[in-house]
Amino acid sequence: MSLLEVDNLSILIRGGRNLVEGVSITVNAGEIVGIAGESGSGKTVTAMTSLGFLPAGATSTGEVRVNGVDVLSMTPKQLQSVRGTEVAMVFQDPMTSLHPMLNIGTQLTEHLRVHKGLGRKAAWARAAELLEMVRIPDPTSALTAFPHRFSGGMRQRIAIAMALACDPKLLIADEITTALDVTVQAGILDLLDRLRKETGMAVVFITHDLAVMNVIADRLYVMYGGRLAESGSIGEVLNSTRHPYTRALIEALPEGAALGKALVPIPGEPSTPDRRPSGCAFNPRCTFAVESCRTDVPELRELEPGHFAACAVDPFGSLPEGAIPLDISLAPRKDQHVAS
Repeated sequence: MSLLEVDNLSILIRGGRNLVEGVSITVNAGEIVGIAGESGSGKTVTAMTSLGFLPAGATSTGEVRVNGVDVLSMTPKQLQSVRGTEVAMVFQDPMTSLHPMLNIGTQLTEHLRVHKGLGRKAAWARAAELLEMVRIPDPTSALTAFPHRFSGGMRQRIAIAMALACDPKLLIADEITTALDVTVQAGILDLLDRLRKETGMAVVFITHDLAVMNVIADRLYVMYGGRLAESGSIGEVLNSTRHPYTRALIEALPEGAALGKALVPIPGEPSTPDRRPSGCAFNPRCTFAVESCRTDVPELRELEPGHFAACAVDPFGSLPEGAIPLDISLAPRKDQHVAS
């Protein structure tokens, strides 16, 4: 049984519009699974359903199971036993996660005392251990400091420590490296990889940056317009790309331009729930679209074992004679990564 199973999830908001449509995702213990796509693709709202969160006024169909139990059918009290203990989340901006008027120790110990029933002294000792785990210098002194005393990278590590306080089995990391420079970013990625190896914790890593995903993820789901466009192992999806949208994301990577490759922006604007085209949601921006792409929603098909794509055209199924496969070796894989 998978740790997280999202089964045919659809999220409907007022006006009959779909935020997410027919999405299925699995996450196993100890693996890092990436969800990639532009803003508005549905990746964050899909991941947050594992905590039982839905947008205000939204309804859902399908199931989201954590350890075999559907969280979408839980009562608010039952959800409290899942949040933080089974599933925890780290958000993009740590300054919105950390209260500016409370010291780090107070923020770290609050849910330790609520969920774990620890006394003040035991909770404080555990908080110091957590800060040491995420490599915060002088963790005992750090507990009495306030968030503004730390850099962006250190604040993000503290936010990760807060998420880890109750030993969750699944950590959702939502764009947590977006605002960080590359050196700090590398340290955060190395930290996540080390923690999952040491604790067996699974990670859902959400980002629009496929170069970062190439470093950290084991498997990858690419979303567009609230639907899955492509999924498979990180190597299959990025080196044997079968969906035009995945290919477009790779060609738009700025790292490619730094290596002398042409930077190719994706034309047009991302699909939104109130401006979702008929047929394939990517068809207005796709250079390979044919007439059926504008009328029929493509099904997610297994093209090779474990490699799925939702494209009726499948233009990259067989490369033309003499063509060179796209090289996205823009960053070392995690097994080659050097900790900062």
